[in-house]
Amino acid sequence: MMHKRSWKRRLGAVLSAAILFFTVPAGLVAAEGNIWMDENLEIPASRYKKVVVFPIRYPGEMMGDYEHDPAYNTMLLKRLNKRGKGVNWFGFSPMLEEKSHILRDNPKYEALLKPFVKEKDRADAVFDATAADGYLLPCVRWDHVRVDHSPATWTMVRMESYVDIKNGEHGNQYKLHHRTWYENHRIPAHDSELRMLDVDFSLIDSRTGRKSLTLVDYYRNYECDKEHAFNQIFKNFAGDWSRQRNDKKQSVRAGAPTLGFRNLNLLEEAGNNEFSVKTIYYAYKDAAEDKLKGVRVVPDADTARYYVTGTIESYQRGETWHPPTASSYTSLDHTDTYDWYDSDGKKHTAEKKYYRSEISDSYGYYSFWYHVAANLRLVDAITGQTVFENHYDATDPDRFGNALRSVFNGFYRDVDDQIGEKK
Repeated sequence: MMHKRSWKRRLGAVLSAAILFFTVPAGLVAAEGNIWMDENLEIPASRYKKVVVFPIRYPGEMMGDYEHDPAYNTMLLKRLNKRGKGVNWFGFSPMLEEKSHILRDNPKYEALLKPFVKEKDRADAVFDATAADGYLLPCVRWDHVRVDHSPATWTMVRMESYVDIKNGEHGNQYKLHHRTWYENHRIPAHDSELRMLDVDFSLIDSRTGRKSLTLVDYYRNYECDKEHAFNQIFKNFAGDWSRQRNDKKQSVRAGAPTLGFRNLNLLEEAGNNEFSVKTIYYAYKDAAEDKLKGVRVVPDADTARYYVTGTIESYQRGETWHPPTASSYTSLDHTDTYDWYDSDGKKHTAEKKYYRSEISDSYGYYSFWYHVAANLRLVDAITGQTVFENHYDATDPDRFGNALRSVFNGFYRDVDDQIGEKK
């Protein structure tokens, strides 16, 4: 009997949240995935035309070094120039062969790679040397391979066998001599390598030294190499960037009810992380602009007829162990032929196919999840009375941003139903 073995792949990571709350002010922002963009800048990132891409920085490094991983630096720049349409992305020699996208062999360019005490100093140097609108700082937060052990496991597997006859004495016949039984099967032990790579991106405005965009991506995959992990993360970043640039503003009649945003209470674990705070508030506002059809979003909550507020009650990522399993599938075992004669003495050749179950093993693995839960309220700004309040939660296998948007999308659908202008 043949046994075929496979492993399953899942994305995610582990994070536990404290149960303390504190408040962080809501800014004027917009969102996609684990991304944040500052729309208060004179020239927002969505309108940048020229961006300098710095070499990838690893933990313990003051600055990235393009000699550290030239292949991955080149991969990032190529991906951005392919997907990041409307922007000229420039890297440092030898990050790319195409001269039109290289800051090559110039002391002014090389000086940008030295450590700067203040981000504003680096921003000034970048603008003076390149006249770029901004510069991208990619940083590896976590790069690790974990070995997950799947223990040897006994299990019962349903098996079957049968015979099909084609062109026999009685025509075509199927599942003859069909038999089923259960077989005690041992799934062998197996060690699977889990690739874990976390990368964050900060896009800095070269006129002010302020962050204009941030994105963090967590990648988890079994039995894949580092190149695959980097390629997937760079693909995600380029895709999010492209979608953000094409994000359309809300189109609602001027006379529709207005809605503003008040502070959210955040878990300490989320509130202490800059990327988490920005991701939350980014989705908080952008989901409203995307979902609300009969309510107009305004940037100043004090001028709005209604406002939203609430508490992020859970902001966790974790992993779930799935024990090894075995299943069966039926395949052709062998084929025989035989001759037979009809009543007229004419010879025919029949085909007899024997089918039998084979066992496929799936080793134990971890799946990963990102969970968000929130209690959200719609408040009448004139009376101070709560119009409605509800609990929302969502889990996503890939990103906090996706779970957040699912939570906020559900809430804003309810807001539209409560106060939205009906067409």
